[in-house]
Amino acid sequence: MDKAKPYLLLLTARSTGWAAGRFRRAAKDRGIAIRTLDPADVMLETGSDTGSVMIAGRRLSAPIAVIPRFGPGNYENGLALLSQLEASGIPTCNPGYAIALARDTYRTLLELRNAGLRIPKTARVLSIRDLKPARGIVPGPPWILKTFTGAMGIGTMLVRDVDQLEALAATLWALGQPILMQEYVYSSSGKSDDIRALVVGGKVLGAIQRLAPSGGYRANVHQGGTPQEIRLSRREKTIALKAAKAVGLNMAGVDWIETVNGPVLLEVNATPGFQGFESATGIDAAGAMVDYSLRLAGR
Repeated sequence: MDKAKPYLLLLTARSTGWAAGRFRRAAKDRGIAIRTLDPADVMLETGSDTGSVMIAGRRLSAPIAVIPRFGPGNYENGLALLSQLEASGIPTCNPGYAIALARDTYRTLLELRNAGLRIPKTARVLSIRDLKPARGIVPGPPWILKTFTGAMGIGTMLVRDVDQLEALAATLWALGQPILMQEYVYSSSGKSDDIRALVVGGKVLGAIQRLAPSGGYRANVHQGGTPQEIRLSRREKTIALKAAKAVGLNMAGVDWIETVNGPVLLEVNATPGFQGFESATGIDAAGAMVDYSLRLAGR
C-alpha cells in the first residue's frame, strides 16, 4: 500500500453517522487524522506481494491502525477488507476472526459457556420437527426467538405461547432465516432491563443499565431503552473482561441480565453503540477507542 501522512482508518458504512462524528472529534483532539471508509466502496486485489485496496481506481495509502465498525449488511465486504489489511501487517482494534465469531450468536454463546460464564438455555432450531424437543429443553413460555445474526435488538422476538412460536418460526424459515430459541431470563429487578459494560483494550470503561420502555422487552437504546450509569463490582468487571476475551475482542460491548442467581450473559457485541453510554456516564468512549488504536500503532 502507498505511504501517506499517518492516519487512523475507520471502517463504517455510516460515515455521516453520530459515531463517526465522535471519532473524528476524538482524533482531532489527539492531533491525529482519521479517515472513514465504507467497505462496499473498495476493490481488493491479491496475488502481488502485499495485495492492494483500490478506491475508484486509486490505491489506499496504509493507515497506522484500523477501527472496524461493521453494521448489519456489510459484514462480508468488511471482513474481506479487514483480512487484507491484517495480512499487510496493519494493526486492527478487533481481529476479523473475533468479529465473525461475535456476529454468530450461537457460537458466541458456546465460547461464553466454555469460559465458565452463565448463558441462557438456547436451542439452534432448523425445522418444525425440532420445535417440540426444543420446548422440552428450553424453559417457557415465554421464549425469546432470535435470528443467528441480529444486532441492536433487531431479529429478537418475544413469544408467549406455542401457536405464536410455530407461526413465527415457520415465517422465519420461509424467509431463509434459521432461528435460536432461548429461555426468557428474568431480571432480579422484575423489570425488562439489562446491563451493558464497555470494554476497551483489556479495561472496563464503565457500564450502564438499559431500561426497556413501558411494556417492552428489549432494552437496547436503539429500541427506545433508557440508559443510566451504574457502578460494577470487581466480580462484574471480571465477568465483562472474561466475556470479551472469550470471543477474542479487544473492544466490545458485553451485555447481561442480573438475575437473583447472578449475571446471565446475553451477547458480546463487536460494534457496540456508545451514544447512550456517553450520555449516561460522561465518559469519552470514542476517545478511549482512539487512544487504544494509537497504542496499537505504537504512538
